[in-house]
Amino acid sequence: MPPYFSVHYSFPFSTYNESFVSEIYNIIFSQFPYKSGYWMSEKNTLEEIISWNTSKLAKKFKLGFDQHVKHDYKQILLESDLFIHLRLYWMYESKEIVLHLILPEDDIFLDDKFLKYDSTKLVPLLNISEKIWDSFEVNTIQTYHELGAPTSYKDVLDGEQPSSEPFSIVSTEDLSRIEKVLNDKFLVRKLNRGFLIIQKENGVQF
Repeated sequence: MPPYFSVHYSFPFSTYNESFVSEIYNIIFSQFPYKSGYWMSEKNTLEEIISWNTSKLAKKFKLGFDQHVKHDYKQILLESDLFIHLRLYWMYESKEIVLHLILPEDDIFLDDKFLKYDSTKLVPLLNISEKIWDSFEVNTIQTYHELGAPTSYKDVLDGEQPSSEPFSIVSTEDLSRIEKVLNDKFLVRKLNRGFLIIQKENGVQF
């Protein structure tokens, strides 16, 4: 398995309803169409995957240590000319619904001493993230590399910076908590109901 780059979407559980999973998928499919199920879900239809994941989230399901992975949330692959592998999977954490969008790190990095990320690949991920932010109640959107990790929402509320490798999205209220820990490597851009935090050396033109 290659090292992965992740976009981490955290939603309060109060956001959940019976159409939540399909609505999220539809936003993402507008940019990256559905390809197939993945990891023991290859033979499932999209409708079966939506129904399964909706039911699991409704029950706040978390896979137990002694449970087979066949009981877990069903993952899906997305079509993309930009990435050789693009995958979605859900998790439930304490009072949070988490969606992971992952791709190989090498698909987004540049071999350039001035720019780290390929902006032609970063922009579609930003666009999807802004659409989700505008359409749902979201705690945070964070990005990180294989050796990184998202900052817990509790720690963001306590003033810790969300993982922003190279971007994150937070609410206006949450930005006020973390402004003191942001350094000059980051730009802050106003969005609807929040702010985009993004590394300066990213190649994206605003």
